[in-house]
Amino acid sequence: MAACVHISFLSNYTVLPRFKGVDDVLSLDISSDEPLFATTLHSFRIINAYSTNTADNRVHSVSQKVLFNDLGFPLLVLEDLNIHNPLSDPLRLFSHRKISSSTPYIEKAAESGFALLNPPGQYTRFPLVGKARPSVIALAFANHPLLPLVQGWEASLPSTGSDHIRITITLAAPTPNRKPPHPRWADTDWETLDPLVKGVRFPAAPSCPTPPQLDEWMSELLNRLVPLLKEHTPVSRPSHHCKHWWTPHLSILCREYHKAARAATKHDTPHV
Repeated sequence: MAACVHISFLSNYTVLPRFKGVDDVLSLDISSDEPLFATTLHSFRIINAYSTNTADNRVHSVSQKVLFNDLGFPLLVLEDLNIHNPLSDPLRLFSHRKISSSTPYIEKAAESGFALLNPPGQYTRFPLVGKARPSVIALAFANHPLLPLVQGWEASLPSTGSDHIRITITLAAPTPNRKPPHPRWADTDWETLDPLVKGVRFPAAPSCPTPPQLDEWMSELLNRLVPLLKEHTPVSRPSHHCKHWWTPHLSILCREYHKAARAATKHDTPHV
């Protein structure tokens, strides 16, 4: 394996290649005397892996234990392990053999705190010959210390000459794009609030109002009601690890998916 680093990058940062004694794995430790990404970090690591497999793809030359470890510092894992999983390509129907082969990597990544950066279903390989369909085969994972620094993942066409397309991952200073505080309506003190709301004297609605009059009337109504709701409703304080796009429904789907995947692997359920 080989890694290419631009000369201008080397003039500002120290890049140290690391070989872990495992074939098909190359790591780069990138460090600087100055803090990186407007944080207190002075270094991070990139692991690049390419798996050579047996004919039936049941045995991979790179183990998931080599790639995904909770090291406590920023780590980016780039891999082409020839694995296929519904997590990265949810619209494709995979055989039980392919799912059982890829599941140990997906589960180990999740257990070690890594997040998949690939947008679901975004193809990274377009076969140049034959009838094989495009696939999601080049995967990128970031651990929790690195995830706030990931500002973009983009697959670019046209091809570089191989059947794999170029992927650009942008790292930058963290943005304050976090989930905002929101009312916890389930914890509202309705017993105290209900009589207060009933006692509020709301302004009478104007007859045949113009749009400005209607807007003024609605604003006055809200100005009387909203302070009461805020006073008796606690507000959530999301962790800085929260994602603004994550929902409880996604948590349920993620939990059920991993539960079903473990059950299928344990009982060797045949693919239907």
